[in-house]
Amino acid sequence: MIVSVVQFETEEKEVVTDKGLSLIRKALDDKPDLIVLQELFNTVYFPQYEKKQYFGLAEAIPGETTGRIEDIIQGRGTIVIAPLFEKDGGRYFCSAAVIDSDRGFIGKYRKLHIPTVPTIHEPYYFEKGDLGHVVFEAGGARIGIMLCYDRHFPESARIYGLKRADIVCVASATPKEAGGPWFFEMQAHAFSNCFALACANRSGTEGKIQFLGSSFIVDHNGGIIARCGPEEEGIITADIDIAKIRDSKSKLAFFRDRRPEQYGGVCR
Repeated sequence: MIVSVVQFETEEKEVVTDKGLSLIRKALDDKPDLIVLQELFNTVYFPQYEKKQYFGLAEAIPGETTGRIEDIIQGRGTIVIAPLFEKDGGRYFCSAAVIDSDRGFIGKYRKLHIPTVPTIHEPYYFEKGDLGHVVFEAGGARIGIMLCYDRHFPESARIYGLKRADIVCVASATPKEAGGPWFFEMQAHAFSNCFALACANRSGTEGKIQFLGSSFIVDHNGGIIARCGPEEEGIITADIDIAKIRDSKSKLAFFRDRRPEQYGGVCR
């Protein structure tokens, strides 16, 4: 599976849908099977503020933006993970749409863990996701999704491993100041759960936040096989061997030797 990860900055524009869509078109030059975009890919990172006006950026999933992506990728043999601010009636979520070039919109994931730190006001905008750890069958692979803060929870990574995900897509808006565990945390998830991992992060500066950038792709052994710089915009691409992942997973001692009856303390 050819996987492309897109990293870019918003230039502090409130809406950057056209820029994001243009980068999908550019990514298609590499003929990827999967394209991963960053968290809230088509808007400024508004959760650093508490302003009612930003609720106007939310949209239905599926909706206008997913439809535009469908038009771009139709017949191109690819899947796009498109993170969006979702409005569902009177409810709002930080979500990701999964769009297939052959089948169109095939489903969505809603961010499960909403950070509650003083400088980030995500609970002001987003409800906690209610769809669980969804695994999508697309492009001959089993694909899981995490959105930014979700990646800090090893429980989620293990669930995706147990659900036999081949690749987990992490779409993020991680600031530079939070970059300490950026690589090794997700390398560990990939290694201990035997899946590849494709992480798309924002770059540039918006308001008070300088984003880390540094998007990357990790194989199922935890090795970094492609990475983007901290400040640049760009597209990175790598070839993920799904058959090799599945063969390794079938032999993984971590899964064989698990003792679920001893893990009750994790759920307290």
